Order: sequence, then C-alpha cells, then structure tokens
Amino acid sequence: MMRVTRPVFDSTAGAVIVSELAMPETAVLARDAARLHEAERELARGFPAVARKDAFLAGRLALHAALAEHGDARAHRMPVLRDARGRPQASWAPAPAFSIAHTKVRAVAAVATGPGVRALGIDVEECAPSRAEALLRMAIAGTERELIARADGRLVEGPIALWCAREACVKAFAIEVGWFGTALVASRFEEAEPIVDDAERAYEVTLRFESNPPMRAHAWVSNGAVYAVAARRADA
Repeated sequence: MMRVTRPVFDSTAGAVIVSELAMPETAVLARDAARLHEAERELARGFPAVARKDAFLAGRLALHAALAEHGDARAHRMPVLRDARGRPQASWAPAPAFSIAHTKVRAVAAVATGPGVRALGIDVEECAPSRAEALLRMAIAGTERELIARADGRLVEGPIALWCAREACVKAFAIEVGWFGTALVASRFEEAEPIVDDAERAYEVTLRFESNPPMRAHAWVSNGAVYAVAARRADA
C-alpha cells in the first residue's frame, strides 16, 4: 500500500512530500514495477540478491509517487538513475531535490517542493529495542545519551531517531566521513511538535561535524518505524 503525506518543515523547504510503500511480495512488486521506465528496471536486474532488487524497485515506486504528487509530469516517463556512487539521480533537469530509504518491510521517498532546497535526505529504521541498544553501545556518545534521555527516558525511539537524523544529514549534505555514526555529534535533541499527521512523537535534532555549520533534521515516530528528514538550503 502506498501512503503519501505533505509534512511542512520550514519556510525554506516548504512542503516535503513523503511517500511510503509497504514492501509487497516479490511477485506483486515485479508486477507493479512494470510501470517503471525500462532503464530503471534494467538497473534493478543488475542486483544479484532478490531482497536488494526488491528494495530498489520499491524505492523507485515510492519516489515516482512522490514526484507525481509534486505535480512533475516527467515523473511518469523519465527514469531516476544512479550517479557514480550509486545515489539516485534524475535523468532530467531541473529536478526537485529528493531522497530514498528503505528497510526490509518498507520503502520511503521524500521530494522537496520548495525552490530553496539544494539537497534532501531521508532515512527510516524499524523501531526495535534491540536496534536502540546496539546504537547506544556502538554509535552514541555519553553526552548524546544524556541529551536523548531528556526527551526519551526509555531510550528506545530516541537512539534510533538520532541515527536516522545522522543518515538523513549525510545524504543531504554529502558528508564524506566514513564511519559517520560518531563523526556527526548531536548538540541538540529535543521533543518537538509533530508535523506529520500520523506521527506519535517527533524530535528536532541538531548535528555538528568539525567546523561545518550545524545541520538540522526532523525525526518522527509512526507506524512502528522512526523517520528523519534533513534539507540543505540552496545557499548553504
């Protein structure tokens, strides 16, 4: 099932369209993928693993749904390909900023409608205590744990939200830092007013990397998962 929402992030990003596709069975996904451009289906055939191929196709379907919601008529006939590093890249210009992410059970895509967005990042993780515990052990510093605990005393959703915020910022700001799980340091992690209609909780996150300007992400909890979006302004 495809779900499309229009959360409003700030005056610069405008409405960021977020689409989500619950991962269907492989046979159903193959049928639905017939709607994609042949060049996209050809890219999918290059993945030897069925799970990776399914994730690629689901991500492209989610992205095209968001592009269609944005009103870009080319979304139905122009392929979204890959750049030299494997990141999704529009085959037409100008194209809005967009991003894709997936888990084993869902694929999500985000498209920025505001002209002031240079790049966009989205990430999603399933909300599981075991994942939160692993992140607290391996990727979250003590000072960050203290920040998270003020907003999420259970330390379940918060650690995952911080991780998703980092991933989203890496995508939006194209940071080349290798093991970025500890390279991007959280200086703010606070509960916030949800801006997605079905969000159960939301967090505002500020991250810093060396001397770069601070990066902001909005994370939210919904439907058993944690999501985060970060936008890079055109003048940044």
